[in-house]
Amino acid sequence: MNIYMVYKKYNREFIAYAKSITRNEDRALDLVQEAYVSALEREDIFIAMNEYQIKGWFFRVIKNKNIDNIRRENRVLLLEKDEILGTVENFEEEIAIKDLLDKLPKKNREVVNLRYNMLLNSREIGEILGIPASTVRSWLSASMKMLKNNL
Repeated sequence: MNIYMVYKKYNREFIAYAKSITRNEDRALDLVQEAYVSALEREDIFIAMNEYQIKGWFFRVIKNKNIDNIRRENRVLLLEKDEILGTVENFEEEIAIKDLLDKLPKKNREVVNLRYNMLLNSREIGEILGIPASTVRSWLSASMKMLKNNL
């Protein structure tokens, strides 16, 4: 089954699914379009797949593209705000943590924020900051030592 046949047969289902997870028609259409672009880039993998596997592949790609977009938006918002803390139950605890984090150098604060608030791995943090993943791990380790010493 080629991409055009998939489009003719399942496009409405893909759009409906994308709308259900985004709650936004424009975003849904963009996600489906991105899925078709991915499919065209990897058209050779569909040779070994049956129709249902192809359909499943599209649903998975749409879901993953949506997750990627949400993460990207959150990273941009986070980097714009330069927020270090998420939600902390206790106000005094939040102030204490913020004070500790403010003692860190800016690069270390950013790495800690991206790792523990955004739950990104060292490779993803490295891509955002333009540094190797090994450097991210080194900065995280140094940051944790600094935080422990300041307690």
